[in-house]
Amino acid sequence: MSAPAPAAQDYVQVRIGTLQVGIASSHVRQALPLPSGVLPMPGATGALAGVFSHLDQLIPLIDLRRWLDLPADAPCAYVLLLAAEGRLAGLAVDAVSNVQKIAPQHIEQVCHDEEPDRFFRYVARPAGGAELLNLLEPQRLMLRAQAWTRTAGAQTGIDARPAPEQDGGSASLALVELAGRVLALPAALVAEVLPCPPLDTAFGWNGQLAGVVRWRGRQVYVLNGAAFNGALPAPPAPPPLLAVLERDGRCLGLRIDKTLDVRDIDCSRILHGADGPCAHALVAATITAQSGPPHLVLDDAALLALCPQASRETSTQTLASAQGLRSSDAYIVCDGGEELALPMAAIVTILAPPDDMQAPSCGDISAPLGSCTWQGRTLPLIALGQQGAPTARIVVIEHAARHFGLLVRNLVTLVPAYAATKLSFRQFGGQSLTMITLDSAERRSSYRLLDLAEVAAAAGLASRAAGMPHDPAP
Repeated sequence: MSAPAPAAQDYVQVRIGTLQVGIASSHVRQALPLPSGVLPMPGATGALAGVFSHLDQLIPLIDLRRWLDLPADAPCAYVLLLAAEGRLAGLAVDAVSNVQKIAPQHIEQVCHDEEPDRFFRYVARPAGGAELLNLLEPQRLMLRAQAWTRTAGAQTGIDARPAPEQDGGSASLALVELAGRVLALPAALVAEVLPCPPLDTAFGWNGQLAGVVRWRGRQVYVLNGAAFNGALPAPPAPPPLLAVLERDGRCLGLRIDKTLDVRDIDCSRILHGADGPCAHALVAATITAQSGPPHLVLDDAALLALCPQASRETSTQTLASAQGLRSSDAYIVCDGGEELALPMAAIVTILAPPDDMQAPSCGDISAPLGSCTWQGRTLPLIALGQQGAPTARIVVIEHAARHFGLLVRNLVTLVPAYAATKLSFRQFGGQSLTMITLDSAERRSSYRLLDLAEVAAAAGLASRAAGMPHDPAP
């Protein structure tokens, strides 16, 4: 009986100038836009372009164009954080193309110079492809450049924000107006109030969320006003303002009509109960007003529980108990209107949109699918949400022996195996969700793991596949 063939490994394909480079994904910590504050180092020679700060750690930036006789007039757009043998460095790249599996039999050593700083020795020809890849060895690159920093130990989560201060028997509350009613929130919970920007679609939330926006470089889910049905009348028009609620690095957007005041309210005026307005899941108490209906004190913990990036168990929630575990899977995070994590194991390839692409309808997963030609056959295309910018990539997914393409604006980041915590829980309202979370000393980044079966079913691919033969082998 013959021995099994060695398993293929994932390689990240990047472009540096005109050079196509492959790097083992086990060495790639993260891909991020080029930081704005790269500090040149006086007297630096060779490929050391400078130093930047990332998560309170100084990272040397290596620009290979200086060694490869490639034009370096403009800075590269991205940085790959590379880790090897306890060392960490940034590599400047022009583009992150895709992640693909390469079997050992498709890799050949062509340079036999065994000097320890020779960092390009192997060439790969991925199966089924005509393009050759130079494989970079990060540990040898750092040695050649003599540039690295030591990798930090496990990062702890961000420090919890102190509870709102109370002056004796009073609580500091922010008063806002929505649909003609006065709502009260802990003042420390309101990070900012701003004109409500256009919302991107948050796919798959069954009306619980109105959409998603970018705020201070972060992704913030915006609550649908229908969540207050039974406590508030329906607003006649979308509220013009957005209140960003933030606690412990977790955010939720609440659309409001106007801001009123910030007051210290005597706690004796805050009336808790189990009936009337307090019977609503998002209302914790009421405050007797001098005239008109009572003010509604919103349950801040229940509000934050509505958003997966702000979910945690409390006595007022019905989240299923779950334990966060380091995920052994690797992921690619894509921008499809909402930043979504896709399991790398399901990704066949990532393509630029071809000339024959027929774009699907955006914002409605059940609308007619788009299509393009891929490997000599028709590939169904799905748009996850409103595409506010032209499609930059097609992520080809294999699920249940079928292939389909997801239209995304761009690739956001790579999440290596064991780099993220995977958490499954039940969303307020009953929907089961899975999130991956990257914790750092500065912030917590969470991404919803896209349910490929749900996408295929919503788009009708499952029913269409029932009476059709499976895709032929490529």
